[in-house]
Amino acid sequence: MKFGRWRHNEPSTRVRQLEAVAEEAEPWRVPWPVASALAAVVTAVAGWILVTGFCVLGWISVPQLKASAVLTFSTQGWLLAHGVSLPLAGAQLSIMPLGLTAIIVIIGLGACQQASVHSRLSEAAGSGKQLLQFSGVFALSYVVILAIGRQVSASGSTASSLLGAIIFAVALPVVGFARALSWRPPKWQRIFQAVAMSLTAGVLVMIVAGAAAVAATLIHGRAQVMMIHESLLPGNLGAVMLLAGQLAWLPNLVLWGGSWAAGAGIQLGVDTVVSPAQTTLGMLPSIPVLGAVPPVGAMPHSCLLWLTSGVLAGVLAAVVLVRQLQTDARAQGKQLGIDVTAMAGALAGVACGLVFTLLQVPAGGDLGAVRLTSLGARMTVLLVMAPATMGLAGMATGAVLGWRDGSGTWRSVDAESTIDTAPVTDGEEELPTTVVRP
Repeated sequence: MKFGRWRHNEPSTRVRQLEAVAEEAEPWRVPWPVASALAAVVTAVAGWILVTGFCVLGWISVPQLKASAVLTFSTQGWLLAHGVSLPLAGAQLSIMPLGLTAIIVIIGLGACQQASVHSRLSEAAGSGKQLLQFSGVFALSYVVILAIGRQVSASGSTASSLLGAIIFAVALPVVGFARALSWRPPKWQRIFQAVAMSLTAGVLVMIVAGAAAVAATLIHGRAQVMMIHESLLPGNLGAVMLLAGQLAWLPNLVLWGGSWAAGAGIQLGVDTVVSPAQTTLGMLPSIPVLGAVPPVGAMPHSCLLWLTSGVLAGVLAAVVLVRQLQTDARAQGKQLGIDVTAMAGALAGVACGLVFTLLQVPAGGDLGAVRLTSLGARMTVLLVMAPATMGLAGMATGAVLGWRDGSGTWRSVDAESTIDTAPVTDGEEELPTTVVRP
């Protein structure tokens, strides 16, 4: 009997499993302004610590430097990642290290996600209003931090560089909190997504082309790169710092490579222009990666094949946009004409070229005061070549897609238009009827 009662009182296997599972802890909550401001502080401090760690490595190599100088230079390097120019001896360094900028963006996106999780949200406020509230507090806090850093480091920044930093401080939380709050545009959602995917596809083609061009150039000129590296006598720690510093500007080189592949070429200071057709060289600094610059003279004719990258970008951008428009039109029982699809493809290509040109703005800048100015893509040439090439390719692609869609529809109609006349019996009377037979 005792055994039976013991068995009767023993918890079941399911109960023991449920008791073994720990209850999920409720995340801590703070008011949304506090959470958004904390996200801005965490993003700024994490980025600054990353730059400071790099500068501390240099301090180990040169212990004569004062701690205040190291901290000042760290702050200036952190500001440079936001577009605020860094003062040098009689010059300005204004080329953003886009690799470091990308790391700060990733940190900021994660901070925005955590801020939305740990904040007390108003039930009455919609996602659009919440997006504006979170983004406004984050942007204001981040701009204040940037202003404090600029004041402490005495950075001699210009109005244009400050404008770039403010744009960064506003764009980062808008993207981060839109993703965290699952915000979607209330109107024109599908067309907005189609345009975004079209531009992304086209720009990715140019980025891949730029990366391939940079990789091919580095492989071809690796002997010159190694010679410059060894001539600097960096040592083990210096070699690590030199490599990390060049990697910070690697995305810049990739964008420059895309401009080169598009045919606009690259300007590396006064009297130095590199394009798929020809290379002219002036004086260049002893930076190892610049050793891969091709020699003076005409480039091989095979380099002109890189110009197809712009055509491919326009084709892909047009395909993504036009196919989405055709799908939406079919869902409404309509059909887009060749003129509409050609125009949509052309607009997709032109917009892709303009966006790619716009990306070159933060990638370029000055590395000195006299000769090493305006490094990066040749903006005037790129502003003409990229939209023109991609626009023409997109227009041709849109016209082909519209023609195929129209011809396919007419073939389908012709195939279904075989008509037979067969009698249909209605009681005792046969009524003639027309039957469409596939």
